[in-house]
Amino acid sequence: MTLKFIHISYKGILETFRDKRGFALLLGFPVLFIVIFAFAFGSGSFLSGGSIPHQVVVINNDAGVMVAAANNTTRYVNYGSNFTEVLTNTTAENSSTNLFHLNNASKDEAENMLKSRSIDALIIIPQNFSAGLASMVNNSTRTAITSSVGQQEIASAANASALNSVNPAITSAPGANVTLPKAGNVSSGLIVEGDSGYINFATTQTTLSQLFDQYKNDLRTQAMAAVTSGTTQNLFQDSVPMQVQPIPGTQSFSLFDYMVPGLIVFALMLQVSVVAGTLVREVETGTLDRLKLSKVWSFDLLFGTFITWSLITVAQVLVLIGVAIALGYRHQGDFVSLGLAILIGVIAGMASISLALIIASFTRNEPQAATLSAMIAVPLSFMAGAFIPLPQQIIGEFGGHTYQIYDVLPWTHAISALREVLTYGSGLSGDVIFDMTWLIVLTAMLFVVGIICYSKARLRAEK
Repeated sequence: MTLKFIHISYKGILETFRDKRGFALLLGFPVLFIVIFAFAFGSGSFLSGGSIPHQVVVINNDAGVMVAAANNTTRYVNYGSNFTEVLTNTTAENSSTNLFHLNNASKDEAENMLKSRSIDALIIIPQNFSAGLASMVNNSTRTAITSSVGQQEIASAANASALNSVNPAITSAPGANVTLPKAGNVSSGLIVEGDSGYINFATTQTTLSQLFDQYKNDLRTQAMAAVTSGTTQNLFQDSVPMQVQPIPGTQSFSLFDYMVPGLIVFALMLQVSVVAGTLVREVETGTLDRLKLSKVWSFDLLFGTFITWSLITVAQVLVLIGVAIALGYRHQGDFVSLGLAILIGVIAGMASISLALIIASFTRNEPQAATLSAMIAVPLSFMAGAFIPLPQQIIGEFGGHTYQIYDVLPWTHAISALREVLTYGSGLSGDVIFDMTWLIVLTAMLFVVGIICYSKARLRAEK
């Protein structure tokens, strides 16, 4: 038995290490994935500091309520304001980092911010919020007292003490002379609105639900602390639940419906590898040299290539949207919206072609071009928000818009515009025009850089 396989393995290892650039790309690609996922989901990441604080807007419409206090007096309480303060001050466990960051905006502004994913959730506190909580506390307290003391003992007791809904003015132990708090039938709720296809909304909703349950339990525990003993959690009555509302018009959407805009842009970014590989192959096979000898102008060569791949992009976008619809994709808007979405997709594809020109300028062979393209395009698609939301990295605000570091990528604006058009049915709204403008500007800049790099690296005359 010969050991030729050892020689073959040795030859393969030498060839792999000989191509130092290709080997570095091979190792770097998985490392980038680890960095991106740590950036998006890591708790305490050195880049992001984790996924908190949750970005929310609170609209407090609570009118407040008068409740009984000690010495037969009453006092005004606004539980909506109190709960808002709880949101402002609550920090993560074993940390000084706030769980929520409350943004100042009107309801209409907040709903636009939800669509652009500038915030994670809109919290609406209704007008009868305090009345509902007071009624809930009274009813829970009544149930707890009658369970531990007995309805008949309380009803027949003389010289009863006053028992209010939050801080009972009680002077003796259970079984003594007490009066039941007045029963109520006011129902209310905490309304939480958001994009149900956005993972940040899911995590914010879960955290908010736990905090709201704790807040209600604390109110009821305070009310019963002086009149009951033992465990009464199972006696609590909850008439102020948290109500989750998807953004209007998207209630019946599936996760697939939310993901399609990102999938379209991701597919367009995958063509970077094909375009870059084709351009490098023309160099390796000598096709580019023959074209230069034929006196073809650089302008003709570059724009001819660009037009070719742009036409392919048009067909690709049409196929992607068509297949998605055939598989049950539900979008908002009419054929005009679909036409607008196709236009957005084509411009995003042009940005990918421009990126391919840059990559083809700095790679020596087709395998290197394919590896470098994947190493760049796939992480960029994640950073653009094709699949997972990344932590907010705000640069600043200008003209009523918040800018993040991800906004330097044209594909970020493409995904945002596609979601506005297809998911939210916005049509050619101000936000869509804003994203399309930046998409065109950034694509043009990327194209100019691609032209310059490819011309200098591949098209200048041989010395």
